[in-house]
Amino acid sequence: MNCPCCGSGRSSKAFDSIEPGFRVQQCSDCGLGRTVPALRAEELGKYYPETYYGRENVRFNFVIEWLVRLFRWRRARLLRRLAPPGPVLDVGCGRGFILSYLKALGCEAHGTELSDAAAWHARNVLGLEVSSGDFLSFPRGPGRYNAVIFWHTLEHLPQPFEALALARDILKTGGLLVAAVPNFESDQARLFGRHWFHLDIPRHFTHFSRRAIEALLSRLGFRIVRLDHFSFEQNPYGWLQSFLDALGFDHNFLYDVLKDRGARTRRIRRHPVQALLTLLLLPPLALLSLLLLLWETARRRGGAIEIYAVKQ
Repeated sequence: MNCPCCGSGRSSKAFDSIEPGFRVQQCSDCGLGRTVPALRAEELGKYYPETYYGRENVRFNFVIEWLVRLFRWRRARLLRRLAPPGPVLDVGCGRGFILSYLKALGCEAHGTELSDAAAWHARNVLGLEVSSGDFLSFPRGPGRYNAVIFWHTLEHLPQPFEALALARDILKTGGLLVAAVPNFESDQARLFGRHWFHLDIPRHFTHFSRRAIEALLSRLGFRIVRLDHFSFEQNPYGWLQSFLDALGFDHNFLYDVLKDRGARTRRIRRHPVQALLTLLLLPPLALLSLLLLLWETARRRGGAIEIYAVKQ
């Protein structure tokens, strides 16, 4: 297959995945990565069990949950400043925190989610308007929205390029497209390879490089007005968890420990040695990760990047 971003027919295997049976194929020209083989529709449910969302969509312990809400509030305020006033659509809105805050700031908020289970909190707790199902079947109302958000959802979509094209169609001229994706050409990705935390194979179908997403948005008629490599929410933890995984700890062990009980897949008591070693390594690795956050930002190679683009 030719690269869907740049059209190149040249690619090579980057590495085999930690998850058996999958590999990452990378475009030799723009750096776009793709998970091979891609999951079929009937296989998706296996990789999104109830524990993935957590009981009543609560995924993390109370400290992390408080931080999640703080980050979402700050993001909503930024979006409110950048986007023209009017309806906003959050694709893969999750628990709906961004939409809820945007609604409180005076926006008309709408969301989509993959399933009813994923949309439960946004609908039943926050009372938001959220539709379920494939985004590509979303009603195509030309120029309906002033902003469309893909916050760490593009990489989860089987057809992200078609999703961006649909977003362009439903955006008004001058409307804002907002996307955040793991950066496959980041320093984290290059250093850790198959152990990089933000790969999340096979749930991530596509692994975007900065070059690839810039080329794609330009081809679709968007003008990028802001591209951030600094993400305090995503990038320090990307370093921290990747270090632990590369050292040979069980895959994403700390990430599982930080979750709420209803979302954990392991019983911590059954891994006392690993839990103790993780606790001992946590302070120095956390400090190192914060320093590396500044380093990767200065080099414009952040582990996750945030893109703001205007439809021309």
